[in-house]
Amino acid sequence: MGYKKITKESCLIKKYLLLTTFFITSCQSSLPTKQTNVLFDGQLISSIEITHSLQVSPGSARSFLQRGQQIPMNQLNLYDSNCEVEINTVLDEQYQEIKAETFNVISIVWDESPIVMRKPLLFASAELAWSSDSPVDIKRYYYFKLTAQDPESLSQVRALICRGEQDTPYNAQLPTFEEIKNATGQLIKFI
Repeated sequence: MGYKKITKESCLIKKYLLLTTFFITSCQSSLPTKQTNVLFDGQLISSIEITHSLQVSPGSARSFLQRGQQIPMNQLNLYDSNCEVEINTVLDEQYQEIKAETFNVISIVWDESPIVMRKPLLFASAELAWSSDSPVDIKRYYYFKLTAQDPESLSQVRALICRGEQDTPYNAQLPTFEEIKNATGQLIKFI
């Protein structure tokens, strides 16, 4: 009688382990990383061409793109897909130019960033404080790590980052390839 009880328990343990393994492996991302030819949303991408010069504002390392145009950061609609070209250097007092050039895609990874939207509260001391129970939105994004194709290039370009619409954690999505192309327009070409 004891032998049958052990057999039933061992079967249950095996089923539990099998189900646990299934759930863990099914949650893995299918997005490849650290490859030079990357299948991205049904498209094979090996390089990205910046087709027009872009400006980077003083004190920044990013040029923002949305609806096919370069726009200032303060005009960026976070509830619409957008991209940015990121460079290595920040200059506090002058604009920088990102010249038209072609870059190899080293890797594509995805991630998310929480956006804490807090309401200011005024206390009797007239100091501004923040409420910790305010809602949190997130942005999901792709990070295209880049390197210049021309070995003689002095380009500072590091990455292209493309975000989906900012939303609540359960509703936020990564941008599709079509949304990325709409955000970058004719300014960036995917090869």
